[in-house]
Amino acid sequence: MIDKVRKILIVGSQKEKNDVLNDLQKVGVVQIEPYKGETFKVEGGIVSTHLTNKISVALKIISKYENIVKKLNIEPVDFPGTREDILEDIPSLDAELKEVKENQVILKNKIDSLIPWGNFSLKQLKDIEEKGNLAIQFWDVAQKVADEITVKDVIAEIPVTKDDERLYFLTFAKKPVKIAQCVEVNYDRDISDLKEELEKLVQEEKKLVEKLYSSVSRKKELKKYYLEAQNEVNFKKAISGSITEFDEKLFIIQGWCPVKELEELNKVLEKFTVTIVPVEPEKDERIPTLLLSENKPEELGSDLVNIYDVPSYKDWDPSAWVFFAFTIFFAMILADGGYGILLLALMIYLKVKVKRPSSSVKRFINLSLVLTGTTSVYGLISGGFFGISIESPAFSWMKPLAGLLENIRLFDSLDSGLMMLVSIVIGMLHISLSLILKGLRSFIDDRDYITPAINLVWISGIWAFFFWYKYDGVEGYEAYTQGGLTGLKICGGLLVVLYAVSARTLNPLKMFMTSFFGLYNSVQFFSDVLSYIRIFALGLSGALLAQTFNDLSLGLWESGVAGMIFAPFIFILGHTLNIALCIMGGVIHGLRLNFLEWYRWSFDGGGRKFTPFKDLLSTYVKGEN
Repeated sequence: MIDKVRKILIVGSQKEKNDVLNDLQKVGVVQIEPYKGETFKVEGGIVSTHLTNKISVALKIISKYENIVKKLNIEPVDFPGTREDILEDIPSLDAELKEVKENQVILKNKIDSLIPWGNFSLKQLKDIEEKGNLAIQFWDVAQKVADEITVKDVIAEIPVTKDDERLYFLTFAKKPVKIAQCVEVNYDRDISDLKEELEKLVQEEKKLVEKLYSSVSRKKELKKYYLEAQNEVNFKKAISGSITEFDEKLFIIQGWCPVKELEELNKVLEKFTVTIVPVEPEKDERIPTLLLSENKPEELGSDLVNIYDVPSYKDWDPSAWVFFAFTIFFAMILADGGYGILLLALMIYLKVKVKRPSSSVKRFINLSLVLTGTTSVYGLISGGFFGISIESPAFSWMKPLAGLLENIRLFDSLDSGLMMLVSIVIGMLHISLSLILKGLRSFIDDRDYITPAINLVWISGIWAFFFWYKYDGVEGYEAYTQGGLTGLKICGGLLVVLYAVSARTLNPLKMFMTSFFGLYNSVQFFSDVLSYIRIFALGLSGALLAQTFNDLSLGLWESGVAGMIFAPFIFILGHTLNIALCIMGGVIHGLRLNFLEWYRWSFDGGGRKFTPFKDLLSTYVKGEN
């Protein structure tokens, strides 16, 4: 349900402004906004978010290590310092750890490059060069050209090692030489020195990681600190958007309040010298939308609705409608009772395992239980069970299950003709519902009698077209065809008249253009109805992919002992992949049919969420308790 809100001005003594704002923040029922207009000048001022940004950075770093701590089942020790100190320490430690890891990679690359040369002493080589007046050089050459190279002006050439691709060797000469097609390798560190330094970095990494793991112990404290700082930011924003008038004796705060909370707001502010003045919104001003969930379908559907767009304040709450339609579409796209039962068992496990879920996690689990439960029922009555056909030879060793599924099945989801027809009919019903809701909203809210009449004619036209097109040329159904064609003609004539009336003018050209563009909606209706074929197409593709993996695994199973080893892996991995693809298709296309094809005809959208000015910290603490 979209709750009614009123635009208000709170006017009071400047001396009491801060106290009034404090109480408004505690009660948390008013969305405060900066005043916009030419009548008054806002107080203004810079509102810094520097502290909240610093805390946010620290919290993100802690969350990263918290996931690791949970996986490793580590009990973090206390992280020392005040909360102001850890805002500096945690990012610094994280940056230092990144630098240590980068230096480790550099050292490991250097060590890897030295491995072909063995464990030598660079100092000893330097001594030999000085005492013998020699130039000792390291060379690296590709094996395919090693036999072609010519080494001149050297005292000795010593091969060190080689692999499939490279040859490594040393040269001793009176002075440095150049060898064509060879790469001279220069080193300034011994491998032993590098390994020693690498070990120091590894130990340093362990110490830094332990410190960062311990930072998890301060997460709750920092979270509360963040909410305190955000409260302060919101408070300063409210002050900066307020108005000071009459020689700074009065303040004015502009905001929005739910109509049913106005009485409570008056009680909260009655101890102050303030007045609440209801005012009319500006022309074309976007009124904030407050969605209230009075039942489970609305509560679960509101999360789905907010994925796409916030409904307009003038809309009717689409949450329950979207919830029911999405549940049906998701089940038909997954279309497998085996998948549904497996996922349902997983969600029941999560429901039992997660003891104190957050409100969002709780709603997600509840929504998933409904979706997977519906999928289980639909899959069983349509004959889908892990893509295994009831007539499949794979059922030979589980005949009782085959018999049970046969008795449960009401129709075959692989019947292309039937499922395509069902998908189209569902699309027509869904869009008809959208038109009915739009017509009712126009009639009740706007006292518009033309739009409901137009929508009813469009619904009649959609169904008339269906009967005419489906039964055209089918023997024995001539009455359906003729009735559908007659209905189309009548609907077309009525639409021309109704659209012309809706133009609210006697100008023939404007009336004609309104009717022309109104009738052009028929193209969009046709396109939208056909979009629902994706329900059938996605359900069929999932079933066929499941059958393909079944055939592959069954073929391997029958090929011998080796096949029996790999067949279960093919079956499990194949169905896991298919389940993931089916879930993606169910979510994406199930929502798309609601948000595009259905929304188009009934909802305006483009709203903005009602965000009350409230004490975030106290809300968080209540949630903890």
